[in-house]
Amino acid sequence: MRLGVALPFHAVAIADAARAAERHGFDSVWVLDAHNRGFMLPDPFVALAIAASVTERVEVGSSIIQVPLRPPFLLAEQVGSVSAAARGRFLFGVGAGSTPGDFAAFGLDFANRFRLLDRNLAITRRLLRGEEVDGTRLSPWESVSCPPILVGTYGGSRWLRRAATDFDGWIASARSTELPQMVEGLQRFRELGGGKRAIAANLAAARPDAADILAALAEAGFDDATLIIERHTDENLAHARSLFDDQRHRRGASPSRGRPSDR
Repeated sequence: MRLGVALPFHAVAIADAARAAERHGFDSVWVLDAHNRGFMLPDPFVALAIAASVTERVEVGSSIIQVPLRPPFLLAEQVGSVSAAARGRFLFGVGAGSTPGDFAAFGLDFANRFRLLDRNLAITRRLLRGEEVDGTRLSPWESVSCPPILVGTYGGSRWLRRAATDFDGWIASARSTELPQMVEGLQRFRELGGGKRAIAANLAAARPDAADILAALAEAGFDDATLIIERHTDENLAHARSLFDDQRHRRGASPSRGRPSDR
């Protein structure tokens, strides 16, 4: 199982944190997409471009971009730009969103989020493939391509089937889903789509049982897990990396079955 880490929530720290994560052996770095929640996050595409430009090996991913919040043409331009900057290392994690306040900030109806996800994602995908949609087309850059698209959704959602059959993988939330439900969702995902990529995202590294949770996720068959840490110091990154390194060969771990606490 590969291990990733979420990037800081402050733009000034992104470049140094991405370099440090790569230096400490993480396989990927990730950004979140949140708005109107009483704190400000960097624009996720700006953060992804910064991280991609200062690293060479790690994948850069979004966990997750709220597709309904952005017009499809703008979204395609943003995704294409990051894809070009990352040179094949971009994982485009998408979802409908789950917080009404985010939609209020954009003047959108939260109740329409799944319809907008379906429509906007389909158009964005076509544009990134070079197609013309309703008289619009992306300018032809030689380096633009459609990156792998992974759908963030709960294990019981109908979008899990879409993740398995129509897209390139699934992102499960380790922050808001109990471990048994994540494992059940993974089993269903495998039955639906075989070997596509499955990522358990946003596990808090500060949890006392984080190492056991990682061991259980690896045992269950997740391809990746990602961690959230408080500060991206060398000490904290080394500790977060060791959570999995120390547990990767363990079997029969018994992690807490409680719901992970939100940050």
